[in-house]
Amino acid sequence: MIDKQKNITEILHPINQLSLYGYKNYFNSLKTLFDKKKLPNSLLISGPKGTGKSTFIFHFVNYLLSLKEKNNYSYDELRINSENTSYKLINNNTHPNVFLADINSSGKDIKIEEVRKLINFINKSTYLNDLKIVIIDNAEKLNLNSSNALLKAIEEPSSNTFFFIIHDNAYKILDTIKSRCIEFKIFLKLSEKKHIYSKLLTQYECEKPSNEIIDILQFNTPGSLLKYSLSISEFDIDISNNNLENILTLMKIYENKKTNDILEYLIFSIAKFYNYLCLKNFKNINTYIYSYQTIMEQINNMKKFKLSEKNVLNCVNEILINDTQ
Repeated sequence: MIDKQKNITEILHPINQLSLYGYKNYFNSLKTLFDKKKLPNSLLISGPKGTGKSTFIFHFVNYLLSLKEKNNYSYDELRINSENTSYKLINNNTHPNVFLADINSSGKDIKIEEVRKLINFINKSTYLNDLKIVIIDNAEKLNLNSSNALLKAIEEPSSNTFFFIIHDNAYKILDTIKSRCIEFKIFLKLSEKKHIYSKLLTQYECEKPSNEIIDILQFNTPGSLLKYSLSISEFDIDISNNNLENILTLMKIYENKKTNDILEYLIFSIAKFYNYLCLKNFKNINTYIYSYQTIMEQINNMKKFKLSEKNVLNCVNEILINDTQ
C-alpha cells in the first residue's frame, strides 16, 4: 500500500521533475535528429495521460539549452541540474528563448490570447540569436479559435524555432494541426511502466505496492496510478480491489471533495469493474456495455453542462447496483 502520510499536492509539476525515468530510447531519438540537424520544427508529442510526456520534453529542452552552460544537463543520468541557468529561468517563466502555453487557471482551455502572445514571441529576436522553443502542454485543450491561430504560427517556422506540442491522445486534436506536425508517439511497454512506477515510488518514499496494484498498469499509466494512489491515501480504499463497494465509496468521496483526480480514478474504476463483469458473465455482455456507455455519458454531461453531481451519481449508483443483482 501507499504511504498514507503522502499527499497528492506533493507531486511535482513536470517542469520541476529533475529525473526522467524510462525514456532513454525516446530521448536518444530526438537527440540524434537534433545532432544531424533533422529535428522537425513542429513535433506533436502524443500519448496517454500520465506517461511522462511533459517531463520528457522539459528534459530535452533543458538538454538543448544548457549545452553551453555550467551545470549542464546530465545526458548519462537523464537528470536536470537545478543549478543550471536554463532550468532556473524556465522554472520562473523568464527564459527569453522559451514560451510555454498551457491551460489557464480555470483548467478549461488554452485561450487565443495565449496563442497571440506565442506569435509575438516567435516574431522577436532571441537571446544571442540562439534556439527559440515553444512548448504547448495539454494541446487537446486548445479551443477552436486558439487552434486556428496556432496554425498560422506553425506553418512556416524559422530554422531555429521548434514547437513541442504535447497532446493527450485520449482526446481529439484538429486534423489541420496534425497535418502540420510530425507526430512522435509515446507508447510504454508494461515492463517500462513497472520500471517508471518503481522509480516514482522510490522518489516519493512510498511503500512497495502489491502485485495486484502493479497489474493495474496494464490498463493505466505510472503517473496516473501514482496520482490516484496518493489522492485516496487518506481513505480506506484498496485500489487493487475490483468491487462495487470501492466504487460507491469513491462516489461519496467525489461528492464531498469534487476533485478531478478522484473523478478520474472513479471513471477508471468503473471501466475496470465492467470489464470484470463482462469476463465473469459473458452472456450479459451487451447489457454491461450499454450500462457502461450510459454511465460515461452521464458523467461526461455532468462535467460538460455542470449538472448536479448528487443527481448524476445517484443515477450511476442505481445502474451499478442493478447490474450486480
